[in-house]
Amino acid sequence: MLKRLEHFNTIFALTMFLTVLIIFASSISSVKAVASVNILSHIGYLDSVGYYHVLGEVQNVGDQAVNYVKITGTFYNSSHIVVGTDFTFTELNVLLAGRKSPFDLFLFDTGQSAQVNHYSLSVTFYPTSPLALGLAILSNSSYIDGIGWMHVVGEIKNIGSVKATYVKVITTYYNETGGVVDARFTFSDPSDINPNQTAPFDVTLTSSRVPYVDRYELTAESSQYAIVPELSSMLIPTLFMLVTLLIIMVRYNYHGSYRKKAVGMR
Repeated sequence: MLKRLEHFNTIFALTMFLTVLIIFASSISSVKAVASVNILSHIGYLDSVGYYHVLGEVQNVGDQAVNYVKITGTFYNSSHIVVGTDFTFTELNVLLAGRKSPFDLFLFDTGQSAQVNHYSLSVTFYPTSPLALGLAILSNSSYIDGIGWMHVVGEIKNIGSVKATYVKVITTYYNETGGVVDARFTFSDPSDINPNQTAPFDVTLTSSRVPYVDRYELTAESSQYAIVPELSSMLIPTLFMLVTLLIIMVRYNYHGSYRKKAVGMR
């Protein structure tokens, strides 16, 4: 009977382990048929200089990396007459499968900007080879300085095997409902990081946009590397429960085997 129970516990533990592995794999990437990029959210506004901005975020929902992700905006007046058009590229040059990147599209002409009533967006991209994972943000925090600017400061590490050049750190700012309200970037100091070395960064946001910010997210990229994704916060408790369960089962089997040996020795 004890032997059967031990076999059952072993099979159950292996089943649970495989189940969590499947959950882990599915949380990292969803398999799609083709490369595809979606615009997740966007917002338009006039800045203090009089330029019209469209801030937003896209996501690569396909199964392969893309680059040159181009967002084109067509701007209309209240009579639905086109008053301007322009384009921009996402802050990340290479967008891995499942990854998101912000963009900031704006009209440089104040006369055109003043006429904008609404706009439409389109997105184009090209499939490319993925960047290797080789950058990790070790820590970050934020504060408001004396003139009301928001700073996101932190440290980034090159965990790859070659030098990371032009290390760019990007901050996407969100409001309470999860919509993008701004996006800024900076380069690490220094911008080139040798293997196993770290560098600080400081991304700043002007005071006029700070009141709209509820939270932010960081990403990064260099000419050689993409950032290592953070482990899903929902997955961590599952893994913890699995490890705890395995420890309990191992201890139970050990004590069961010990008791069986002890009985046999009497």
